[in-house]
Amino acid sequence: MPGTNIKQVEAAERSALIKVSHYSIDLDLTTGAENFRVKTIIHFAGLKPGATTYIDCVGSKVISAKLNGADFDPKFDGETIYLPALAAENVLEIEHDGIYSNSGEGLHRFVDPADNEVYLYTQFETGDARRMYACFDQPDQKATFTISTITPKHWEVISNYGVESTKELDGDRKFTQFAKSQVIATYVTAIVAGAYTSVHDEYKGEKTIPLGIYARKSFFKHVDAENIFEVTKQGFAYFEKTFGLAYPFGKYDQIAVAEYNWGAMENVGCVTFHEDVLIFRSKVTERNYVSRATTIHHEMAHMWFGDLVTMKWWEDLWLNESFAEWASYQSVSESTKYTHAWTEFNSLRKNWAYRVDQLTTTHPIATEMEDLDAVRTNFDGISYAKGASVLQQLVAHVGRDNFIKGLRLYFAKHQYGNTTLKDLIDQLEAASGRDLTPWVSTWLRTAGVNTLSPVIEISGDTYKSISIKQIAPAMPVGSKELRPHRLHVGLFDIKGDKLTRRTSVELDVAGALTEVTALAGEKLADLVLINDKDQTYAKLRFDDRSIATMKSHLGTLDDSLARGLIWASLWDSCRDGELSTSDYVAIALNALKTESDISIVAATYIQFETVLWAYADPAKRDGLRTQVADATAAMLAAAKPGSDHQMQFAKAFANNAITPAHMDKLKAILDGSENGLLIDAEIRWYIFICGVKRGVFGPAEIEAESAKDKTAHGKQYNAYSYAALPTQEAKAKAFASITTDNLSNTIHSYMCRGFNENIHHELLAGFVDQYFDAILKVWETKGFEIAETTATLLFPAWVISDETVKKAQHWLDVTGKDASNALRRSVTEGRDAMSRAIKARAADK
Repeated sequence: MPGTNIKQVEAAERSALIKVSHYSIDLDLTTGAENFRVKTIIHFAGLKPGATTYIDCVGSKVISAKLNGADFDPKFDGETIYLPALAAENVLEIEHDGIYSNSGEGLHRFVDPADNEVYLYTQFETGDARRMYACFDQPDQKATFTISTITPKHWEVISNYGVESTKELDGDRKFTQFAKSQVIATYVTAIVAGAYTSVHDEYKGEKTIPLGIYARKSFFKHVDAENIFEVTKQGFAYFEKTFGLAYPFGKYDQIAVAEYNWGAMENVGCVTFHEDVLIFRSKVTERNYVSRATTIHHEMAHMWFGDLVTMKWWEDLWLNESFAEWASYQSVSESTKYTHAWTEFNSLRKNWAYRVDQLTTTHPIATEMEDLDAVRTNFDGISYAKGASVLQQLVAHVGRDNFIKGLRLYFAKHQYGNTTLKDLIDQLEAASGRDLTPWVSTWLRTAGVNTLSPVIEISGDTYKSISIKQIAPAMPVGSKELRPHRLHVGLFDIKGDKLTRRTSVELDVAGALTEVTALAGEKLADLVLINDKDQTYAKLRFDDRSIATMKSHLGTLDDSLARGLIWASLWDSCRDGELSTSDYVAIALNALKTESDISIVAATYIQFETVLWAYADPAKRDGLRTQVADATAAMLAAAKPGSDHQMQFAKAFANNAITPAHMDKLKAILDGSENGLLIDAEIRWYIFICGVKRGVFGPAEIEAESAKDKTAHGKQYNAYSYAALPTQEAKAKAFASITTDNLSNTIHSYMCRGFNENIHHELLAGFVDQYFDAILKVWETKGFEIAETTATLLFPAWVISDETVKKAQHWLDVTGKDASNALRRSVTEGRDAMSRAIKARAADK
């Protein structure tokens, strides 16, 4: 029985029986707070008349079911409707009651605590369109859609296409009919409804595209329409020119929605965003603007790659996401003012890929997806960031002009259709004249990350030779994969107080050792950087002279992407136990004094969390924490008032405070002691929670803070704060609520984060057994998003000991041996990270 987790083989079998042409969906959103009513009419061909099949439908009850005018028993089990014998041409009519979600899956319902207005949005990827309307919910069954709604009269209703007509109904209701769509997949259909406020503009390029930005009524005052529209128009101009094809759909709305699980979703013409990604209610650093711009362009790239041309099955989801990831950073760096976007990618996104690719659960970029659970599990750093890095390498391999030419051929040939990886590769081969079979085999069909290091021979003050040594991945165990790399090698010299690039040469690296012939005879450099300009995907190591230069001059290197590469290598060396935590902290704190890129600064403080609480010898921890807090306080004092760095250092100081004097300073910062530092809602909550988890503030202060912020965000931070209180009682209450209560996705995740604070590792030791006892039941009784969040965020990651690893292994071997692959993967990855931490601590003694 397929249920909500259809297998690829089941989808293929169904596609051999039916081909959908059109859906008509009529939604009544005025039937109460628990359920909505929907009537769906599906026109489809029966490819084998007389055969039977099923249609996906999740809800509380089916009211009526007709096939070709005749009533039938749907044998509805809450997830599936079973159809009688099919004709050659079929009209299926299903009316049923759907169930509003509070988990971000299907049709999600949210009540704004600021004004009690109701807001709805849909999230259907991968297989959740069935949670709103009856459908053949798989990406190869594309169709046209007409959608209508009945809603309260004062609501805005947004869908994939523009409004065709409206009419007032009795009872303060209205009917809205949307225009018929082009051929699209079920997972990119959408409805957003509620008391939204909007602002509008238009893009004039290959055609005129109406643009809209929507947000909750109480949140709309924070919309930065000028920047959002500017970045949006720059994206359209870039993609139209690059892809050689105008935007294929009609309007383009971007909607900030509350309680969203993802960053954004590429619904055709109706892009939904996590509201904190699209809208900043408080002052933020440029890192947030870069991230917003790349997210806007990521979803826009999907309009061509994903929505216009759609994967046949989810095994090519990686290509969908990797392409949008690569295209967004390329377009933002070349079409907007955020020209250093690739530095952010390297510092934050690519490090995610390197971490995931070194776990025992690593997998090839292109891998089989047996069912929807496998797809959901593989929404990871390999599908996004490694895939985008490898596409960057593919561009270098075939040449950018050939790559763009191949894309244009691909879009032209397959628009409104479905494809596989082979279809794209065929067009890239046609454009470049290269056989890409070996490249696909090594880069896409094998797992793991190679390590590249220099082998240097010196003659006097010049290089006799520089070669690049390539080592096979350590994970998966037994890998012998040595990949081809098209990359640059850069030489950098200290000039005055700057470290600057002298030259950079491009070459092909293959096999275990490749000589860089173009650099023979060059004068010795202070730094040799393999993968200068970051075209390939590999761990990097350095020669002794370069390491000495990094220690003294990393922060003064005048190229942010080159610095990002070095920062990433330092972090990787620390993770691998080659660089002690003490040395990493000392090098990093020295370089941070002059590091200008805020993404690198932010990434480094994220890594300090792991260094201090996971990798450092516990006997050294308090000393290192004090060192970090004191150095950060000094950098905060030296930072320009009102600057991004001042804000970042203030937050970092609060999160690393350890001594009584630090606690006093934390409270003073909250009271406005730092000249130029704006203490608005978000930074206030951040610093306040840093105080809560240190015992500086308690329940009375939490209530006082919450009274100042009676918004959805205030409610989230209230939940976080109570879970972050450093008492056994608070932890027990939070754990029980997280694992048993019917919490919304956002409140649930905030409570998880507050509960599982590294600074509370001693308190959390008492919950290890409870975690392993609870997760199977949570998985069985909660939806996928809530269950996976619980398994991942509640894993006892900070109770680092051989005993915890043994308990995780026992769960995998005994208790959870038959659990779903997705749940087992969460536990396996938690175990792997802890095993690495134990090894790092042993190396740090």
